[in-house]
Amino acid sequence: MASVKSVFAPAGRMSPLEWLAILGSILLASFLLVDPLVYSLVSEFDPQLKGVFQRLTHLGRSSWILFPTGAAIIVLLGLRTRDIGARSTVAYAYVAQLCAFVFASVAGAGIITSLGKNIIGRARPKLYDAVGSVEFEPFTFHADFASFPSGHATTIFALAAALAILFPKARIYLFVAAAWIAATRFLIGTHYFSDVVAGAIVGTAFTQFLMQRMAARRSLFQTAQDGTVQQRGRSLMPWMVSQLRLAISSRGR
Repeated sequence: MASVKSVFAPAGRMSPLEWLAILGSILLASFLLVDPLVYSLVSEFDPQLKGVFQRLTHLGRSSWILFPTGAAIIVLLGLRTRDIGARSTVAYAYVAQLCAFVFASVAGAGIITSLGKNIIGRARPKLYDAVGSVEFEPFTFHADFASFPSGHATTIFALAAALAILFPKARIYLFVAAAWIAATRFLIGTHYFSDVVAGAIVGTAFTQFLMQRMAARRSLFQTAQDGTVQQRGRSLMPWMVSQLRLAISSRGR
């Protein structure tokens, strides 16, 4: 007979199949109960309020993140090759790594979600009256059947997670902002609530995974003796801020 201690083992000791059973049960309950309830409540929102959410939801697109960070990486790596001094060269390389981390977090999480949603093939809320909230057509590769997970939620949470890792003092504000931006997806009826939650999990989890892999290679991060992951090169931040202030003040003269 299993002891009480073994029955109520810590969550970390559960097998992958046990985790899968719990996750599957939660998802099914959400598909059947939570999603229809939230959908019915959102459908009664004031159209003007939905218009506000419709404008805010565009912040979940990846283009406004990937294009600037990608361009910054190219420019910074180009500047590093010039004769600008050893410290400046190291600083440019460091900022390029920061941009690369943000770029890879958003791009990598987005690719996973894009593949996943097309393979899973969940019908979007606009088809709710016809097929309900539990309708799947796997490998359809059609926009009407690409609801789970939410790509916008994945993007904004990957960005928030990356910035929270780089600037931990701002993590609460970053995740609160990400939560509201991601929530617009079900508030305007484009996704179900569970789609947004799944996207947030994918974006956050992938960014954490990327940080761990980079720490293993001592690229931007490193693993301390106590097992925690620390950011490398933070000592350069005060110097870079002072240089930026100097550049701004010199232009103002």
